[in-house]
Amino acid sequence: MALAGLFSASANAFIPLNLTGSVSGNDFNLLLPTTTTGFYSLQSSTDLVEWCNTQSGIIGDGTVKVITQSNALSETQRFYRAIPQRPVSLILPQNAAFGVLGYDCGGINEYVTAGFSAVNGLPTGVVQLSTSCSGSGRGGHGTTHTATALVTWDLAGNVYGYTSLGTNQLGPIVSVDGLGDVIYNPGGVAYLLIPTPTKTVIQSAVQSGDQFQVSWISSGVNPQAIQSTVLIATPVNSSAPVLSMVISGPTQMGVIPNVQPQTRYLITAVSSTANGAGPVSAPYSLTSSPATILPGAPQSVSAIWNNLNPTGNADVATASWQASDPGNSPVDEYLVTFSGSDGAGTFTQTVSGTWLSLNYNLDPTPNWNITVQAHNAAGWGPVSNPFFLGGL
Repeated sequence: MALAGLFSASANAFIPLNLTGSVSGNDFNLLLPTTTTGFYSLQSSTDLVEWCNTQSGIIGDGTVKVITQSNALSETQRFYRAIPQRPVSLILPQNAAFGVLGYDCGGINEYVTAGFSAVNGLPTGVVQLSTSCSGSGRGGHGTTHTATALVTWDLAGNVYGYTSLGTNQLGPIVSVDGLGDVIYNPGGVAYLLIPTPTKTVIQSAVQSGDQFQVSWISSGVNPQAIQSTVLIATPVNSSAPVLSMVISGPTQMGVIPNVQPQTRYLITAVSSTANGAGPVSAPYSLTSSPATILPGAPQSVSAIWNNLNPTGNADVATASWQASDPGNSPVDEYLVTFSGSDGAGTFTQTVSGTWLSLNYNLDPTPNWNITVQAHNAAGWGPVSNPFFLGGL
């Protein structure tokens, strides 16, 4: 027997939408009251955990929508929920519209007809542009300027490219792309509807140096519509910090840096489209290796005097370097050593492993050799090549 769930997701909260159902033979009719205008997506699940997109782009108009699920009663159990969708308007920005039209008399009107291109699968459409300019002087007549542009958008609604057209040359387009994406054209306005991911699964996570290399799959959505994925590694029974990384674009691989040694982490992933974030993946458990690899020697060590006309017997030397290869645990500190000529002495200073420069007061008369050394949980790594800083 199929069941109607009284649930809807908006942002990260569940809000009742009074989704109800009625039996009609072996079919199941879902009743969705659309009290406000907007778009909705219908999702279904057999266990209230994993959801799949059943129908997208249900237009709200203040009426009760009847959505029939054929042969639904043949299943043992199924739950449904309606999700408000946030459509993206497909428009040509006004500055680009002006470049095509050549006129702007208080605003450019756009009439859009769009769909998915049969050639590249991207949203593509014709934008008819117009602006009305009043006549000048007594008895002047107004003029309406018109032009047409062929526009391609990406799956976030950003303009991918456009060109001016003398006539409507829009090629074959379809309103759905077979991947859950929908384009609607209600009266000269085009809307792109991209569903949120229904499930993200971490396929693998392995340690490389002081990083976790993670791969995942986001389902229920066009893979190219993924705008970003947030990776989070939460330590278990440890005071180590929670690690997070935002991976932009539709890629399904990313890294989480600064992994502490001998620490168990629970790794999760959340993917998002233009319509919002999907559910958090099931956690993937991974324990990092003991710290056994020393950091490498810092590279490109250099230094300068900050004051070319010093007074007194001290001036500021600024040393800088490139980050060391961390080994298999993060660099937690650097040791900077200043060795002076003519008995000027040797001075040392440690700084945080996130710092890549140091200001230090030195006698500007002698020459100085400057070296840097990195430290991680395995110990101190090799010393860098020295940098020679001449006296002033």
